[in-house]
Amino acid sequence: MKGHWPIFLKINGVILILLIPIVILFAYFNRTSFQVIDSQITAYNESQLQFLKNQIEANAERLSLSSSVLARDSSILKLQMSILTNDYYGAIDFQTQVKEKLYLQSFSSNWSNDLSVYLPETQRRISTNPNDRYDQRVLDMADNGNWHFRQGNSQESPYYQLFIWDPYFSKSNSQTVNAVYEVRFGLDNIREMLQHYKRDSPGHSFLLTSTGKVFSVNESNDAALEKLGENLLKEGLSESGHRRIQLEEQKAYLSYTHLSGLGAYLIDYVPLNTFHAPIIKSRNLFYISMFVLVILGFAVSYLLYLHVQKPISFIMKGLKQMEMGNYSFRINKRFHNEFDYMMQRFNDMGTEIQHLITHVYEEQNRSRLATLKQLQSQINPHFLYNCLSFIAGCAKAGYTETIKQMTYHLGDYYRYTTRVENQMPLLKEEVDLVNHYLNIYSLRLERIDYHIDIPAEMLDEPVMRLILQPVVENAIVHGIEPKLGRGTIMISGRRESDWNVLVVEDSGEGMTDLEIGEYVQTLEQPMDEHTGCGLWNVNQRLIQRFGQDAGIVIESSTRLSGLCVSLRWKRV
Repeated sequence: MKGHWPIFLKINGVILILLIPIVILFAYFNRTSFQVIDSQITAYNESQLQFLKNQIEANAERLSLSSSVLARDSSILKLQMSILTNDYYGAIDFQTQVKEKLYLQSFSSNWSNDLSVYLPETQRRISTNPNDRYDQRVLDMADNGNWHFRQGNSQESPYYQLFIWDPYFSKSNSQTVNAVYEVRFGLDNIREMLQHYKRDSPGHSFLLTSTGKVFSVNESNDAALEKLGENLLKEGLSESGHRRIQLEEQKAYLSYTHLSGLGAYLIDYVPLNTFHAPIIKSRNLFYISMFVLVILGFAVSYLLYLHVQKPISFIMKGLKQMEMGNYSFRINKRFHNEFDYMMQRFNDMGTEIQHLITHVYEEQNRSRLATLKQLQSQINPHFLYNCLSFIAGCAKAGYTETIKQMTYHLGDYYRYTTRVENQMPLLKEEVDLVNHYLNIYSLRLERIDYHIDIPAEMLDEPVMRLILQPVVENAIVHGIEPKLGRGTIMISGRRESDWNVLVVEDSGEGMTDLEIGEYVQTLEQPMDEHTGCGLWNVNQRLIQRFGQDAGIVIESSTRLSGLCVSLRWKRV
C-alpha cells in the first residue's frame, strides 16, 4: 500500500492547508471579539458602578448635612434653656418642636433613617426612634464626623452611624458641647439600591464592609458571598479596578469601587459565560462545521482514491513487475469503472509480451548452446591433434608408460567435454577435468608444476560447464609456454558471503596495469575477429547467468610472476 497513498495524502494535505488559514483567521477574529466584549464590559460596569457609588455617597452626604440644618435651629437651644430653668411646659413644647423637625429631616431623605439629638448637659436624647435612650458611653466611644458600620443585634438590623458634635471641635477640647447629632441608616437602603441596579443586569452586586460583612441584593446570598469578600480583602483592593476571578467552576469578571465615606467597597461581578455564551456558541458551531467539512473532504478524497488512485496503483504495480522481468503478472482486480478496460488491455499486452519473450529467450538459449558446442569443437580438435602427435612420438621412442598415462587422461578429458546434457555440473567435476588437462600438458611440456587448493565444501557447489579449463588453458598458452624454464599454475578457491571465487595464477611474464585495463575492456565488448574467445566466453556466460557482479577479474599475481584471474559466481 505504500506506493498507493501519496496522491491521496496530497489531496488531504491540500484540504488541510485550505482549512487551517480559515481556522486561524476565525480564531483570531473570535479572540478579538472576546477582547472587545471584555473591554466594553469593563467600561460599562465601571460606569454603572461609579453611578451607583455616586448615588449612595450623595444620599449619605445628604443625611450627614441634616445635622448642619438642625444645628442652626434655635429650638434645640431653647429646649436646653427650658430644661435648665425647670420650665416643664416649655421643655415639652420645645421637645415636640425638635422631634417634628427631626421627622421632617428624616422624611426628606430617600433612605429610611433615624435622626437623634444628644444633649449632654441635660443628659437627654431626642430621636425619631422612640426606643433609643441616652447613653454617655456611646458618645465617649463615638468618632466625630465619620460613618461607622454597626453590626446591630437581635432587635435591630445592621446600620451605618454618624456622630457630629456642635460645635464641631468641642469633643476634642474643653469647649462646651451644645448638642451631638446622630444619623443612622440601615443597610436595607443600600440593598434596595442594589436591587434596582441589578434589575436588568446579569451577575451579582454587593457591598463589602471593612469588617468583611457582605450585603447583597438578596439577604440569603450574603453568607455565600462572604468567602469571596474575605479573599478580596486579603488580596487587597485599590480605590477602583477590575479583575478576573474563579468562582467554583466558572470564571467571572469583577469590578469594584471604594466608598471612601462609608469605608466599604461596592462590588459587582458577572460570569463570563453570560456575555461570552453567544460567541462561544457560534464558535462551536463553526468548529463543528469545519470538522464536518474536513470529514466530507476526506470522504471525497477516499472515494477518489478507491476509484482513481487505486486502479492507477495496480497498473503501476503491473508496469513495475514488467520492468523487473515478471511478464507473467496479471491484474485480476475489478473496479467496475473505465479502468477495467485499461487493465484488460494491460493483461492482453502482458500475454503478448510474455509469448514473444519466451520465444526470444528460447532462441537465445539455443544460440548460446550452439556457441558452446562450437567452442568445444574449436578447442578439442587442435588439442587432440597435439596429443596424438605426442603419443606417436612416444610410440617411436618406446615410452609405453607415458603413452598409457596420456591415453588415460585424454580419455577422461574427452569423456567430460563431449557430454553436454548437464550444463550445471559440480565444481569437483570441473576440477577433475582441469586435473586431467594439466596432467596432459605436464606430460607434453615436462616443465609445468601445478597446485590445486580448493575447500572440500566448495567442491559440491554447482557451476557452469567449462568455465575453469579455458582460464587454465589461457594461463598455460599465454603465460607458461612463451617463457623459458619451468612454470607453475596455482588454483585456489574461497567463499565470500554469497559468492564462490576461483583463482588461477601463473608464473608467466604477466602484463602491465595498462595492458590489463585494455584487455578487461575487450572482455566487456562484443566479440569480433580480434577478441580471444576463451576468457570472453567464460566472462559473458557468468554475467548472463549470475548478474553483473559475477564474471572475471584480472590483476597481477602477488604470489607468482604472472597474472591472477578470478572467477566469481553466486552460490546456488
